[in-house]
Amino acid sequence: MAQTIEDQTLALAGVLQACLIVRELAYQGQAPEHAFEASIASVFRMDAPDVPSVYDGVLRLGDGLRHLRKQLTGQVGAQDAEIMRHSLTLLQLAQQLLQDKQMMQTIASEIQTIDARVANNDWLNSSRIEALAKLYQQTISTLSPKIMVKGEPRKLNDPMVAQRIRSALFAGIRSAVLWHQCGGRKLNLLFKRKSFINATDSLLRNGLRVV
Repeated sequence: MAQTIEDQTLALAGVLQACLIVRELAYQGQAPEHAFEASIASVFRMDAPDVPSVYDGVLRLGDGLRHLRKQLTGQVGAQDAEIMRHSLTLLQLAQQLLQDKQMMQTIASEIQTIDARVANNDWLNSSRIEALAKLYQQTISTLSPKIMVKGEPRKLNDPMVAQRIRSALFAGIRSAVLWHQCGGRKLNLLFKRKSFINATDSLLRNGLRVV
């Protein structure tokens, strides 16, 4: 994968978008389908030629890019801080995952199996979501630290919502792995903050232009 600041920005926006989806699911029981579909679809685009193609274009990461800009410029509230904590935890878990070759192979194999079994582009198909959630439990959730999701108890106790949350977290891991593969480092967010803000502005201005 390329290691440009734009590619790192897109991958990081993918992490944040997944965490935004988790928050919406945890408190509302549902999330914007356009964003959720883009996140889930990214899990199955393992051989994409470039980073934008992982998400089917920059347009699909609008929610994540806008929230990333809020985080980078300090325009955040209490719940936004929770999203950043989840995002940083996903980055940490992804780093561990990259060092566990056996788990990486297991995940890659299972993703291919799931995609073959649900042979269509219905990314939010209940069977696909259920399978991803199960794979998350069998792999990522065995790593530490654990991600503790806060929300509305009735939503969190709904099995279908719980599956969607786990599948969204899995999508977050996919983007977090991509971030590391693109050369992303957490210290970069501190020392290259202005560069990330400029890249985010450029992607929002050019990548999301209506044509």
